[in-house]
Amino acid sequence: MSDLECPYCGFAQEVNHDDGQGYEEDLNHQMQCRSCRKHFVFTTYVTFSYTSAQADCLNGKRHKWQPTTTYPKRFFMMECQTCGEKRLPTESEKRKVLSKAE
Repeated sequence: MSDLECPYCGFAQEVNHDDGQGYEEDLNHQMQCRSCRKHFVFTTYVTFSYTSAQADCLNGKRHKWQPTTTYPKRFFMMECQTCGEKRLPTESEKRKVLSKAE
């Protein structure tokens, strides 16, 4: 999949983003076509897309708590696999998780 097409010959182009180049909005960025070798400009526009998912735990159901992956393990938190909420582990959760890490 290409980022854009050359406005002269239509050849598919990949924007080189080394050192953050080409990301700044509302600015003309210069580029040279890899096919016809002509120079042209392009502008960058950032768009957002969203995806929804059910989160029954936010509607009265139980959270699905899992320990986070951390190093060292003693700094882990409990994170809900559905909604992403985090909390400190209970003492029994600490014992269970840390005993598995040994």
